[in-house]
Amino acid sequence: MEKIGRIISTNGNVAKIEILRTSACGEKCSSCKVGCSKTGMYIDVENTVGATPSQFVKVKVETKIVMKVAFLVYIVPLFMLIVGIVSGSYIHQLLGVTFSAELFSFLLGMIFMGLSYGVVRKFDQIYKSKEKIKYEIIKIL
Repeated sequence: MEKIGRIISTNGNVAKIEILRTSACGEKCSSCKVGCSKTGMYIDVENTVGATPSQFVKVKVETKIVMKVAFLVYIVPLFMLIVGIVSGSYIHQLLGVTFSAELFSFLLGMIFMGLSYGVVRKFDQIYKSKEKIKYEIIKIL
């Protein structure tokens, strides 16, 4: 996967790069009047091409890693929400709780989803500490 970013600063052979996030609305916030702000993702990358601040560069990251992270962030919490809702109806019957089975299932689903975000956060810390996501500057634009 390749992205275009702008060099913010350099420190030795490490460059801090801002990669603008793209969205479905095209980031023309003034035209849609929603008031969203453009936010970038900042990454530190080994500056192998000798780029200087304010230059635009093409940055590459392994697609396989990006897909794993996307699965972890989006699919796992959704799966846990569904597991919580389905198991909530069975647990409600077993416990004989007096309030609504739907409400109980929904609350259990939300708890499961919340716990899954804790697991996702832990994996994020592990990925960062082991530097599994490697960015590489391909060329200066």
